[in-house]
Amino acid sequence: MSLVLYSSSESDDDYDNQRNNIKRFKPQLPSVNIQLENEIDLLEKNFQIKTNDRIRLFPHERGNWSLSIYAFVECSSHLDTMIDDLIEIFNNKNENWKRLLEFHISLSKTFPIRFHHIESIRKGLQHELSISMKKFSTRIENVKILNNEDESTSFLVFTLDQDQQFSKLVEIIDKILREHLYPSYYENPCFHISFAYSIEKNQQEKQPNEWNEKCVVR
Repeated sequence: MSLVLYSSSESDDDYDNQRNNIKRFKPQLPSVNIQLENEIDLLEKNFQIKTNDRIRLFPHERGNWSLSIYAFVECSSHLDTMIDDLIEIFNNKNENWKRLLEFHISLSKTFPIRFHHIESIRKGLQHELSISMKKFSTRIENVKILNNEDESTSFLVFTLDQDQQFSKLVEIIDKILREHLYPSYYENPCFHISFAYSIEKNQQEKQPNEWNEKCVVR
């Protein structure tokens, strides 16, 4: 589990039968760590700043940092190959899906916070998670296309099982964030791992059927 902060100037069914064959993996949930960078771009003027083709939804303000809490996911060789195969399949329809280089499971929204709240949030999360959570495993259930809040970017994602465990994590995180008057996570979230993105519109209507052949372990 990581509490990740960076300057706001940066960017960021025969289905039931198949799910038992999906590759299991164990994203590690280590102690809460903190990563900070603060490079101020004095030229920012817009709410939507393009960075690596994707768009950030709020501008930099002095003294503000951007907060995101997520669990890192280590990519096995099997998962790595499957991701390449899936992107190739989706790009056969002349799409422009680009692979993400790092994988994680989001457990909070991304939003600006004040610098003086960083240590308090870190310590609160570290304490609550240490007494309330144990390690657990999850596995891929499905492949979907999801859009971000303003629908400026589409993502190819693996949806996951263990909703109850992830929901418990989010409840703990939301409690700490509410104490600092910051927003909670989405209601009824879809816990997932994003592995590719595209800035083309209406991607949800273009999902090919042959993706499931690449997800089943033979």
